[in-house]
Amino acid sequence: MRSDVQWATGVVETSRLQTQAQLLAPYTRRFLEQAGIIAGMRVLDLGSGTGDVAFCLAEMVGPAGSVVGIDRDDAVLDIARSRAASQGLRNISFVVGDLTSMHLDGLFDAIVGRCVLFFVPDRAVALRRLLDHLRAGGIVAFQEPGIQILPPSALPPSSLLDQMWGWIVDVFRHTGRDLFAGLRLFSIFKEAGLPDPQMHLDAFVGGGTDWPGYAYLVSLVRTLLPSILEYGIATEDQIQIDTLADRLRAETVSRGAVITTWSFVSAWTHAQVPAQLHPHSPE
Repeated sequence: MRSDVQWATGVVETSRLQTQAQLLAPYTRRFLEQAGIIAGMRVLDLGSGTGDVAFCLAEMVGPAGSVVGIDRDDAVLDIARSRAASQGLRNISFVVGDLTSMHLDGLFDAIVGRCVLFFVPDRAVALRRLLDHLRAGGIVAFQEPGIQILPPSALPPSSLLDQMWGWIVDVFRHTGRDLFAGLRLFSIFKEAGLPDPQMHLDAFVGGGTDWPGYAYLVSLVRTLLPSILEYGIATEDQIQIDTLADRLRAETVSRGAVITTWSFVSAWTHAQVPAQLHPHSPE
């Protein structure tokens, strides 16, 4: 799904995903609770990566429930499996496959994904296919980036932050990515035949010496570095990736500034119950 973007791999991308997961954890947990994830459910987690959303779900559904995580990258899933084993999570399994075409046994009470539809070309079509694996009235819940809905900003303004964000956005524009993917969830849900979703917007805000957001902001520059160089957006000398986070931190602290990251949009709804299954539907 990422063939048109040259991403850093291995330790670099795994580190970025886990930093993102750490920052997003409380927001993701809140949105899953609001969506209605409860004990005993069987949940499908799409694009599991190193497993953070799946681990949160496994805790929420408890031993009476179960979680199946899917990802195309078996090496990344090996990390997720190892982490699950170290945490003693027995109600979770990980499967290698393409979320738009793989076969799954049985129905799920919820289908969940974080930062996964962003990489799917025909998102409404893919979501409609996934609904075949959802029980009547089941939960559909996604959390996707809002690249240009609420872009990173600083007060006082930061020329370095603006430059970094320019590099990132230029990569996504070169590769045709949807810069409003999070906000697009409403229309994607509707096109897939789902009821209007409930939605909210989150972003990380911080400053001072110890804020982890500096490293997080730079992590996306680092992971997109192959594409930034390939498209001639910036040179290695201009970026100086190894000192970029320190420079952003130093600039922010010296000016007493505060910074926001890019935003994430959460959307959730319940699949409609077919009329023939509704106990009070007219004949």
